[in-house]
Amino acid sequence: MKTKSFFTIFVGMAVASFVLAFMVLKFGWFTPGATAKGQFVDHEITLGLVELSDRPMWRLVFQPNQHDCDKKCEEQLYGLNQTYIALGKLQKRVDALVLNESLDFSQYPLLKRQQVTNTELDMDHIYLVDPYGKVIMQYAGSVLREDTIKTSKDILADLKKLLNYARVG
Repeated sequence: MKTKSFFTIFVGMAVASFVLAFMVLKFGWFTPGATAKGQFVDHEITLGLVELSDRPMWRLVFQPNQHDCDKKCEEQLYGLNQTYIALGKLQKRVDALVLNESLDFSQYPLLKRQQVTNTELDMDHIYLVDPYGKVIMQYAGSVLREDTIKTSKDILADLKKLLNYARVG
């Protein structure tokens, strides 16, 4: 084979590979590799949370309305409580917080309370917060129990993966 024809075939194969890769990306002919179930928070939110233990903790945070708790709020509290219970031995690395001390949450004794409000937090989401107070992910709430259970499973899956690789907390 002559050098010129070899070089032409080589360049043609390289160009064809790039064109094919571009088309796969442009037209979405692949399954993305992301395995996170929640939605990453796109802007930085830092919460001024009080440390409840002597070591840094990951936190699941829910901020309900300050005055009343409707059906969606009750479902969020249920989901947060069930997720915390499902953590099992990982509970020692995670706190489940409700950012409201004025409402009565006596039916959820495992949930801790703090009186911190943040206008950037939506009252329809549960948030995953790192040990330094940075909000990482959010999970949408629902009025339906089936959706609440699915969201709790999603939080649990993401949190277990995260705690498996986390060196802090």
